Amino acid sequence: MSSAPQAESQAACVLLSGPMDLFSMELFQVDDKGHLFISPAISDWKVLDRHGVDTIIDLDGDLDEGVPTVPNSCLYIYFPIFDEDLPNLEKLHAIGNLGASIVSSGHRVFSHCGMGFNRSALVAGLILNKLGMPGPEVVQRLRERRPGALFNETFAAYLESLRHIT
Repeated sequence: MSSAPQAESQAACVLLSGPMDLFSMELFQVDDKGHLFISPAISDWKVLDRHGVDTIIDLDGDLDEGVPTVPNSCLYIYFPIFDEDLPNLEKLHAIGNLGASIVSSGHRVFSHCGMGFNRSALVAGLILNKLGMPGPEVVQRLRERRPGALFNETFAAYLESLRHIT
């Protein structure tokens, strides 16, 4: 992909909605290459453009406002889950496989939920695992990169139980 279409695609993915979020305007990079991020729900979607994000995994209860409709520009995955027990594991792993495939092909993925601690970290952790990182390292990495992450012990224990999946 040449840089012009990629830049156009990334710019088309930017969502413009309401006033700035009071929780955070920061994305937390959880991989080493700058292709996987987590965060609380944000409303200043320009931050995604600054990081070149073109794939959004929304785990929060409401659809994000301003999802772009430009063809072939932004992949928006909506999978609302509760911050309690594990969601349907077949669907969760399907999203993890898709996220890992997208990251491996050089795209940038943003996983978000309401506060950016548990649900977004669960999905990003699964993506990291599918990219080759063993579960215990995934949990350690997420907690280092996003202070306070994975205080949901059910999510943390599940990720820790995962070995490298190919």
